[in-house]
Amino acid sequence: MKLEDVKSITILGSGAMGHGIAQVCIDAGFDVIMRDIKQEFIDNGVAKIKDSFAFLVGKGKKSQADMDAAMARLTTTTDLKEALKGAKLVIEAVPEIMELKKSVFKEVSDLVDDDVIIATNTSTMSISEIATVVKNPARFVGMHFFNPVNRMKLVEVIYGEKTSDETVDILCEVSKKYNKVPVKVLKDRPGFIVNRISAPNQAFISAMLDSGTIVPDEVDTTMKAMGQKMGPFEIADFVGIDVFSHTLEYYSETLSKEFKPGKYLTDKMNKKELGMKTGKGIYTWVNGKAVIDGSKTSAGIGPMEFAAIQINEAVRVFKEGIAQSTKDIDDAVKFGMNAFIGPFELAASMDPKQLTDTLNNLSTKFGLDILKPEPEVVDGSFKTMGK
Repeated sequence: MKLEDVKSITILGSGAMGHGIAQVCIDAGFDVIMRDIKQEFIDNGVAKIKDSFAFLVGKGKKSQADMDAAMARLTTTTDLKEALKGAKLVIEAVPEIMELKKSVFKEVSDLVDDDVIIATNTSTMSISEIATVVKNPARFVGMHFFNPVNRMKLVEVIYGEKTSDETVDILCEVSKKYNKVPVKVLKDRPGFIVNRISAPNQAFISAMLDSGTIVPDEVDTTMKAMGQKMGPFEIADFVGIDVFSHTLEYYSETLSKEFKPGKYLTDKMNKKELGMKTGKGIYTWVNGKAVIDGSKTSAGIGPMEFAAIQINEAVRVFKEGIAQSTKDIDDAVKFGMNAFIGPFELAASMDPKQLTDTLNNLSTKFGLDILKPEPEVVDGSFKTMGK
């Protein structure tokens, strides 16, 4: 199959990710069939697409004619067989439940020809495990978009154990067609690239909360003073303490027991204090904003600590062969996290001893071996990795 063979794309799911993927596809000129199990779900998804396009028209970034032409390329249905007719690419965006995904893909695989590419938009789940239910795992692949899809540039294109190079290459070309930056994930590992590099900082946040010696307001105020839109604790509340904790639980089962959510987060879960969605979490939330005391900054925890942890994990990701190059890792972080600079780019100008000392101090203070520096960080050889 070649790029020009992909004319019609089927999107399974019309929620936040599903309708977002549908929007970028029709905007790029592809015909799209968006399918969901209930018409009300579809109607809501279509309304969100129209609202998004209308906003761009109102800002003068898109003409009404272009919006109308894009919407004309969108078809919807609740019938799976109808949705799959003529599609060469099927992208799934159903809830992150393994058995649900397997059920969907078993049915899809039985209905499509072997040459159809089937992709899952999972952000965490094993591509290889889902692929066990499909007839042709060489044509099965991960295609991880980032939310909101219409604004975030990155697409992680993820190999399962049996995914073919041709399948990955075609999806990279398709991603470029709708103005995304594809990065190949060579190994099906928890968190892939971007979320994996963020994982130790999540464990660090949990450990800081448990320590009782770190004031979240001060850390967040420090980080925002350095240019970040939201501090790390504010982000945890914004995403949801439940989502944050479930992610850590997953990593504790797949990477290291040290990722297990600590007492503070567990107590918040038990009290249903889940952050912005419940009005209270680490912070109290009023009118969609966290109430943060911005009068003081943190003397001990700031950008250096978070950067050192991220750089250290990026080194591990490259050593494990998850990414093809350090540039791919930098691009993934920049376009998947809206970062100004990637971890290897940032580390190029940093003193290895400072990084090493920072990581050793954090590891000792918070009792986390996952924060210990990699040998390549200690001796400075990380600066020449991949070169």
